Amino acid sequence: MNRRLIYALILFAAVALPGCAGEVNLLDETKLKDTSLLSGEPCGAPCWNEITPGETSYRDARLILESSGRFKISEESEPEGDNPGRVFSFAEGENQPCCQVISRDGETITSFLLQLAPEMTFGPVFDKYGEPSYVAGQQVSEEQAYAVFVYPDTPMVIYNYIAGGAEGAVSVDNKIIGVMYMAPAEMGELLTCARLHSWKGFVSLRSYTEPEEFDFVGDGVGDEKICPES
Repeated sequence: MNRRLIYALILFAAVALPGCAGEVNLLDETKLKDTSLLSGEPCGAPCWNEITPGETSYRDARLILESSGRFKISEESEPEGDNPGRVFSFAEGENQPCCQVISRDGETITSFLLQLAPEMTFGPVFDKYGEPSYVAGQQVSEEQAYAVFVYPDTPMVIYNYIAGGAEGAVSVDNKIIGVMYMAPAEMGELLTCARLHSWKGFVSLRSYTEPEEFDFVGDGVGDEKICPES
């Protein structure tokens, strides 16, 4: 799997699937209804539904979801040539696909994305997990944007909806619209190869999107030896 695609996924996965269906609505009630980020049931982050990146096999993850009766596998990519990577998308019931499971080596889950219905706000998550280490932001439309909060120790990435586009504020009232759980090695590569801002508190999203505001982390950006294209 193209590694730059993985890092693009971190920043754009929250809009990739709904964007295929037409106008983007980040506050989408048809996405996965799940509050396990707060409840820790049936397992706590970075485990979800007994699937843990870096531990659970690709085969077992697929079997867990297929046997649940709640989820439906909607699309799957198989290894191609020398690339062993595999990805499958799944939906909750008959809804549109909400989520993706990724295996870099085709054997063990390396990360998975859950696009969530807006049932949680950032305040309780902030109380439970504390400050994120790094932040990035993306404006989707004049009125919609999202902030990406990176928690290396968990390791996970949380997507927060920002009303008002880039002029909106990062706050405890932001709705959570997605989460990505990652294997520790995958998080390590993200921190090396992605462009992220250090956490500076509850400020405008623009402060986390304009490069002149804060220094970027990610000293591997542009270095093909550290962050290869494939």
